[in-house]
Amino acid sequence: MANMTKNIKEWSNQYNPFNSMKILFWSKHMEAFAKEEYPPPPSVDVDPSNMCNFKCMWCNAYDIICKKSNNLPTKHLIKISDMCADWGVKSMCVAGGGEPMMNVGFLLLLQRNHKNDIETGVITNGSLIKDKHIDTMVDTCRWVGISVDSGTKETFEKIKKVRKDMFDVVINNINKLTNKIKQVNSKCDVAYKYLLHPLNASEIYEAAKLAKSLGVNDFHMRPVGWDNITITKKSNSLLFTPDIFKTTNEQIKMAMELEDDAFHFYGVRHKFDQNFKRKVNFSRCWAIPLIPTFGADGNVHTCFDMRGREDLIMCSHYPDPEEIRRMWNTEKHKELIRTIDISKCPRCTFGIYNEMVEKVFIKDMMCRNFP
Repeated sequence: MANMTKNIKEWSNQYNPFNSMKILFWSKHMEAFAKEEYPPPPSVDVDPSNMCNFKCMWCNAYDIICKKSNNLPTKHLIKISDMCADWGVKSMCVAGGGEPMMNVGFLLLLQRNHKNDIETGVITNGSLIKDKHIDTMVDTCRWVGISVDSGTKETFEKIKKVRKDMFDVVINNINKLTNKIKQVNSKCDVAYKYLLHPLNASEIYEAAKLAKSLGVNDFHMRPVGWDNITITKKSNSLLFTPDIFKTTNEQIKMAMELEDDAFHFYGVRHKFDQNFKRKVNFSRCWAIPLIPTFGADGNVHTCFDMRGREDLIMCSHYPDPEEIRRMWNTEKHKELIRTIDISKCPRCTFGIYNEMVEKVFIKDMMCRNFP
């Protein structure tokens, strides 16, 4: 299939949170990774819960959710935050292998991070947001991403496998969140998240219009990953046909015309090949020590894209989160990363970072000592 998206821009301003070039802020880490040395990570993922009230058709946490329902104890979430602060961690993504707001300790974790000077980002399906969540997120979060993935309640119902009226609940919650942010002049950014799928390709523009009307900062779209994910890897319904590519391109062009100083559209595709399949332009995994994942199952998962893989569990963090510091940068840790079989990985969030380690910091293809 020919490249159907080569002339479609991903964004109008390259200085944005979704540009993989931001990894150059962490060039010292990348230099260390090239030598298989792992300094403390700048960020961590924390999954307060692996329970979810939605059943998204492409769920990448399906393996974890099916095993056992877990919520991390509130006291333990606080211990994780305190340990991370002492370790020098700069940020924490609170998301999951489930819906993070299903854990009663969610708000206290955000408040503790704020006290510990750890910037927090939250990814949520948006259905459980109450006023107390809004007040806390507005005060403590750098960003909140809400996974809507549709522009109509009919598509929402098909994709999320919930009642279609839940769409209105989520939209209303987004509106309340953005209104509160404006009211108190918070620096918290809100993103309307949109995983591109053949079922929703025709309503990108409609969703972007809705997102702008709600007052969100960003519309973040990317193709859904499906290869090497248990729930979708045998599905043919995720194949993008030439007609769907054509529709997608038309929709993106219209959506980008909605941009102004307060609203930005990001159609992120550089982590995929021309047919929206996973792209692997590196020989092995290098960059995953940037972000370890504290799972709701009590384990530290080496890779957030492969939560639940038993062979990629680094150590436990429950009841003692200090265990990760005892394991970090040991020979066992290094061997675990060496043995990652990239042919079995799903779409790689850090694929570009892996390329940079090899091509910039190992092969020196950019003559990096010359400004």
